[in-house]
Amino acid sequence: MFSKKKLLQFALAGIVLVNTNMLFSVSEAADDGIHVDQVGYLTNHDKVAMVADAKDKTFEIIDTKTNKVVFTGKLSAPKYDAMSEETLSKADFTNLKTPGTYILKVGNRESYDFEIGDNVYAVPTVQSWRSYTLSRSNTPIDDTNVSGLKLNGGHPQDKEAQVYFTDKLNKKGDVVDVSGGWYDAGDYGKYITTAGLSSAELMLAYEANPDHFTKGQLVFPKGVNSEANLPDVLSEVKFEIDWMRKMQRQDGSTFHKVAGLTWPSFEISPDTDTQQRYIFSTATYSSAIYGASLAIGARVYEPFDKTYAQDLKKDAERVWEYLQKNPNPIYRVDEGQENGSGPYNKNTDIEERLWLSAEMFLTTGDKKYENYLQQEKERLTDKPSFFTWDNTLALAQFAYAKAPNADKKLQTEVSNAFISYAEDILKKINSDGFECALAENEYTWASTKNALTQADILLMAYQLQPKQEYLDGALSQIHYLFGRNSLNKSFMTGVGDNPPEHPHNRIHESTGAYVSGLVVGGPNHVIGGDPDQTKYLESGHIPVAKSYIDVLTSWSTNEYAIDYTAAAVYALSWFTEPEIIDKAQLKLNRDFPSITLKK
Repeated sequence: MFSKKKLLQFALAGIVLVNTNMLFSVSEAADDGIHVDQVGYLTNHDKVAMVADAKDKTFEIIDTKTNKVVFTGKLSAPKYDAMSEETLSKADFTNLKTPGTYILKVGNRESYDFEIGDNVYAVPTVQSWRSYTLSRSNTPIDDTNVSGLKLNGGHPQDKEAQVYFTDKLNKKGDVVDVSGGWYDAGDYGKYITTAGLSSAELMLAYEANPDHFTKGQLVFPKGVNSEANLPDVLSEVKFEIDWMRKMQRQDGSTFHKVAGLTWPSFEISPDTDTQQRYIFSTATYSSAIYGASLAIGARVYEPFDKTYAQDLKKDAERVWEYLQKNPNPIYRVDEGQENGSGPYNKNTDIEERLWLSAEMFLTTGDKKYENYLQQEKERLTDKPSFFTWDNTLALAQFAYAKAPNADKKLQTEVSNAFISYAEDILKKINSDGFECALAENEYTWASTKNALTQADILLMAYQLQPKQEYLDGALSQIHYLFGRNSLNKSFMTGVGDNPPEHPHNRIHESTGAYVSGLVVGGPNHVIGGDPDQTKYLESGHIPVAKSYIDVLTSWSTNEYAIDYTAAAVYALSWFTEPEIIDKAQLKLNRDFPSITLKK
């Protein structure tokens, strides 16, 4: 949470923070220096909070219902944390296992409240999954009794989108139906890269724990159709897959993205943005991401609809065959294609080819896919990094490590590389004052996603080599997400006492409806992300972990994206049991006004 002193520094530096009084409307009583997970802690897992500049040696846990002290403990010795530049002590109350709602007290200082229970992440899990439903394009939505969102159906013109370029398959101006799919982020673009990656991670979450998902779980709003024979989460992912399939071309490749030629202003809602929509570019790496996602879908949907699963597999095979015929990376660029949408540009594709091949080998067992992996062994056995839309090596390794008929020698090498990276993540967590997995050079655009993706890596490593530390490390990143960080900020909209007030989100700004469950980018210490972030970083010395501003126009720190949220979904779904969540539990208990509509 920002201090008022820091806000004064912003003002003196000439930085405009829109409607800053809203930042302090919730909980002035909560101390900035007591950092807790504002959602809560699981009964049988570690429960740790961080306290900055503690003069006291002990702490208390107080039951909010009875106002009685239920637990006392000693703070750890203080230790300096380089990323936040805070001196932190830890309050460990792991032995408190009684379900309830509590606050942590150190002297006269108090934390935000939090829960302890067996299923404390049930509501945020549904909110994060449900955020995809509320990001559907071309879909009338009436969610007035939960989020307040009501749309007639955004961008009906996507049914008659025009191809922006001419090549051997299409002429400029060709009309193609590319309706459907989710809006990618705070704008209204739809991109194969993040669509494929997000769909894949959501399906991998299901594949890891299918018993965590049920019919009726996502409390679909009026206007949203769901597949009768599917768990809600797979019905939602199918909506995105069906859009991606419309983007596949005759030769097996895919178009790259759908958007307009200008960025819509903030007062323009999806159903009032009437500009012509275009289909831009084609890229081998994004085609491979699409194919990998479909290969996973062929496994996941097979028990429910064999014909659909077979169709997905065939489409994925078409991508693989296209890539075999086109061994060199392709990323088409036409003048003007980035004027109203993000580029998601990448001029290499080896990691994505590996991922597609590994997923196809896992799905089909066909040795031709493993033969390709053998040919590219040098890259396949490198130590990975966390996966992103521009580097999916870790996902390729995870898929191959699970394949039952893999070459044992190569599979061992691949698994060892993956596990080695998981161990590196643990080392970072253990050395960080907030037990956050981010190294200094990982506080970049989408740092929240970077941390959560490392949580996902740990959970994947646990599936290969069960180790309690992997589960603990993954939970630490969830704690970071929900406020156990130097800003006392939950980086998921609508979750916790101090969530983002002003996310970079055109739907919120144009309609006033604040959608919960969206993960925002978080601290970004690389100057040049956006004008507000740059001015903030140039205003004085800003600690790395505090390089975040909760303002509408800071798209490099306060915008959400579907792949950010997918990283959270995977981790949250792992630790959540299915539970009947009603609309009252999903509804916000306070307003998050649109700045744009107030003008």
